[in-house]
Amino acid sequence: MTLVRINKWISEKGFGSRREAEKWIQEKRIKINDRLAIQGDKVNSSTDKVRIDGKVISDKSPPKVYWLLNKPDKTLTSKAREDGKERIFDLPKLKDLRFHVFPVGRLDFRTEGLLLLTNDGELCHQLTHPKYKVPRHYMVLINGKLDASQIRNLKSGVPLEDGIAKCTISQPQGVNLGKSKGSWYFVTVSEGRNRLVRRIFEHYNHKVVRLVRYGFGNLRLENTLKPGDYRQLNSQEIRSLKFRQEHSKKKKFK
Repeated sequence: MTLVRINKWISEKGFGSRREAEKWIQEKRIKINDRLAIQGDKVNSSTDKVRIDGKVISDKSPPKVYWLLNKPDKTLTSKAREDGKERIFDLPKLKDLRFHVFPVGRLDFRTEGLLLLTNDGELCHQLTHPKYKVPRHYMVLINGKLDASQIRNLKSGVPLEDGIAKCTISQPQGVNLGKSKGSWYFVTVSEGRNRLVRRIFEHYNHKVVRLVRYGFGNLRLENTLKPGDYRQLNSQEIRSLKFRQEHSKKKKFK
């Protein structure tokens, strides 16, 4: 008899990430047989019935999908509704999906660009866990300009309320500012803390005017993918993500 933690079981079946499952347990939306699930519960697929919002979850895992979405500005990444704001799942290309996908990590309401969508909960867990340090690449427009000492400090680490934050940073040449005033920067961080890039610049009293994620791990957002559109990852891109996952597991057990 194989017992699996409820949050892992749900992610393996493609119904949500481990983190989402833990949240649903807190919200009392999950039942195992006839009782509410609690954190740390384990299930036996052959004998237990798991329900989310009253619906029985099938033990059969659906085919895995891997999509790259160009998230538009002013959209929520979560499925929960908030003050009438549009969600990515309200976008024309996503609102009529017949199966469940969830984002790999989060982009905030005013952040644009590359967002992975999948129903592979275990891969999502590996790619978003802080210990694996998957790089996130951004283009950042701020309302001013950093001086040389500030750039050096950003590379060595700046103190935020939830710990030291480090990034690599460079300033591109010849980037069109359009009607905006300020400076563009390329920034790479290796963790997904809430509003991390914005808070890094706020530390030096600079407001982020525009924030675009153009890369995640080895993936890059191409210019031909319009905001609100998505494409399937090709086999090579999927292999590169899974190679990172398997490589991280091997390092863990050394």
